[in-house]
Amino acid sequence: MLHITTMKDNLITIAIRSFEQAQSLAETLEKAGIKAVLHAVGKNHESFGIGMRVRINENDLPKALNIIENPDKKNEKGESSPTPKRILVPIDFSDYSLQACEIAFRIAEKFAANEIVLLHAYILPNSFVTLSGRRAVASADKEETRHFLTSLNGDMINLKQKIQAKIDAKLWANVKFSTITVEGVPEETIVNYCLEQQPMLVVMGTRGKHKKEEDLIGSVTAEVIEHATVPVLAIPENSEITTVEQLKNVLFATNFDDRMLVSLRRMMDMFKSLTFNLLIAHFEVKHDDWNAIKMAGLKDFCQQNYPNVHVECDMVPGDADALDICDRLVSEKHIDLIVMNTHKRRLFARLFNPSMARKMVFHAHTPILVFHN
Repeated sequence: MLHITTMKDNLITIAIRSFEQAQSLAETLEKAGIKAVLHAVGKNHESFGIGMRVRINENDLPKALNIIENPDKKNEKGESSPTPKRILVPIDFSDYSLQACEIAFRIAEKFAANEIVLLHAYILPNSFVTLSGRRAVASADKEETRHFLTSLNGDMINLKQKIQAKIDAKLWANVKFSTITVEGVPEETIVNYCLEQQPMLVVMGTRGKHKKEEDLIGSVTAEVIEHATVPVLAIPENSEITTVEQLKNVLFATNFDDRMLVSLRRMMDMFKSLTFNLLIAHFEVKHDDWNAIKMAGLKDFCQQNYPNVHVECDMVPGDADALDICDRLVSEKHIDLIVMNTHKRRLFARLFNPSMARKMVFHAHTPILVFHN
């Protein structure tokens, strides 16, 4: 029997869905022996159109995440089969595309992904949008278009040959890979793929073939981080990280939003085969003594559930410059990876405001892993 409540409790929010979707998910969880509670997002629980939180006991979180993130699909015989674990790598044929592919292959080997998809999105030169909303090319430019597509096809063949040579030489893991070429705006194409195919991870660079000075992490990467529905690993061009084993010091940035613990568990599950130090940094908008109590409880939770991970905690005061503090933490703690959750955009906006981008010198070498709800 499902429960609907608007009262405060100690349950963990596992998802926020429409009422119908939340009800369906709760039924699935309860069939697996996980008690689920529906909690209205708004004040009036009868206003189902505003969305419902699906909440569960904290101890059931690993099992629930496995159910949500690994739904069964039916084959032609009606039998269940596991969802393929894909890694999506957007490419632009720059030198860094091959480097991003290398990192993706090493992640696939370490975390048992069974397919890597290389996606290239392009916009035809001299193209325009018609009244019907379709993109077209003037007749006089068709020859230029033909040359453009021929060159693009050659770039893709060249990249595939380089990757296959790495695999044949046993420098990279023998993981299945495929390529997709799509006409369209890159950021929209990537986000749409994530919505439709739900890869386990997107690996992409922070610089492309045509570097943009106005946005440190790259406009395409920024849009994907903001709107994607799956975790995104953004790796700066000058990053020294080439293998996941190099991730020895991880910074988990939080502001204690309702989904923070879910993202932490997802990160820890993703990195369960690694040995690393974890620094949890809370960025206070304003000082609150209750935050210190939450941080102590979070540290105890990590020590009890992840005894092999050394955990430290740091409170970042609200009147401090978040960028300067991150710079200090990255430098002093030798941070190899910054992990964030975009459920509440305030922290994300403070760190990634384009006007502050030039101050983020440390991000020239520090990868960022972003989880989404």
